[in-house]
Amino acid sequence: MPERRIVPTSDMLAALAVPSRLAILSHLLTVGAQTATQCAAAVGLTASNCSWHLRELAKFGLVERADADAGDARKRPWQATITGIDLDAGGGPGDDLARAAVRSAWFADTDARFADFLRHESTLPAAWREAAVISDYAVWVTADELADIGARIDEVIRPYIRATRSPAPADGAVASVSIRGVVDPRFLGGST
Repeated sequence: MPERRIVPTSDMLAALAVPSRLAILSHLLTVGAQTATQCAAAVGLTASNCSWHLRELAKFGLVERADADAGDARKRPWQATITGIDLDAGGGPGDDLARAAVRSAWFADTDARFADFLRHESTLPAAWREAAVISDYAVWVTADELADIGARIDEVIRPYIRATRSPAPADGAVASVSIRGVVDPRFLGGST
């Protein structure tokens, strides 16, 4: 069963800073095992280019072949070996730019999914429109309290992650849940 993966090395951060690799990894985390051809169609790459990126992700243990004995390598699916990435751990002191690039690319992907939801919202079934959670909170917290909020949200969401939820409910669908809890530098250390 996949586990949450800490990004432990500078090399892994550099590999993940390539937007195509993040898109492929995000796709596998969302839909489960897929061939390179299926991934390529989903992320807008050629199958050969996608295969190369998958092999690069495999070097870092982020993906693996779903069935190592399935014959033709072109037809064997790949699967994610993780359920998420902890970008606050691992790497070295000089990895801030790579870490920022990974975060930026990852949230550009989640922003695109949200924009897609908004474009199609009026055509979705009422149950899914009503179930949508679109909230923004300004909270006054300490750094420790903000970290606690993140840990508690993770604890609530983790049982529903696509990669580990088995069996998935027949009437379910993939939902994108993105949380950003960051300090507003304009108000750091002061009150208004």
